[in-house]
Amino acid sequence: MKQPPKNIFNINAFWGHLIGIPLFALGLFLLFCPFAFKNYDITFSRYSFHAVMVFCIILGILLASRLSMMFISRKTQITQRVYLFLCLFEIVFASGFSALYLWLVTHKIEAYFMFFGYSFVYLAMAMISPYIILYQHFTILEKEEALDDSAHQSFNEKIRFYDERGNMKLIVAQASVLYIQSDENYLRIYYMDEGKISSYILRNSMKRIEETCAKNGLIRCHRSYFVNKNRVEVLQKEKDFIYAVLDVPNAARIPVSKNYYDQIAAIL
Repeated sequence: MKQPPKNIFNINAFWGHLIGIPLFALGLFLLFCPFAFKNYDITFSRYSFHAVMVFCIILGILLASRLSMMFISRKTQITQRVYLFLCLFEIVFASGFSALYLWLVTHKIEAYFMFFGYSFVYLAMAMISPYIILYQHFTILEKEEALDDSAHQSFNEKIRFYDERGNMKLIVAQASVLYIQSDENYLRIYYMDEGKISSYILRNSMKRIEETCAKNGLIRCHRSYFVNKNRVEVLQKEKDFIYAVLDVPNAARIPVSKNYYDQIAAIL
């Protein structure tokens, strides 16, 4: 089942919910005064004080609920459905205790469930927006962290090149490799080393390293060339010739055969 963002249960999310939701609700209460119940002749003095008390009730409910979520999430996985239920639980309990408080301070003029109904409507409207904002915020953070981890892993992943006898001759970061050129019975591997283009001559054939290249993002662009698809910046056409331009200044243009053009163009 779909999971909510994992970082929504960490300490930053805890403080974000504990501070953000009650303050947002308090701002709306002070701005629109929904708990004055003016349309029902149920008014009471010191409205700001009572709004702050409702704020404290929401704060207390969230404190208990979010601490429980943090504890539970460390023991077991919380699905998205369960998380939504827990958010609804927070709204219902905050509404119930707020309604009880307002019912008592108005000297029980109306039935408790009338107060509960209005409290639930007002608190739901006040709390749903920050819930959604915070959920989206932590979802985006999780995606950014995943992308950073993927990029970091990709950057640090190594390619091991072996000669025709199976002896390992070169280990280089995948992201550093620019292209590989065939030269009769040898391969010339071009890669970045401390900001400069370096090369290594390896005795092997294009066919023997094809599987290694395919696993590491190097694709065939010509019968004599493999190129790092993540390094290709532009494809240039000049008369009957096509070249791949890499993202490294002064790097040689790599010829692209018509047979491989569609494959290269698809990644740009």
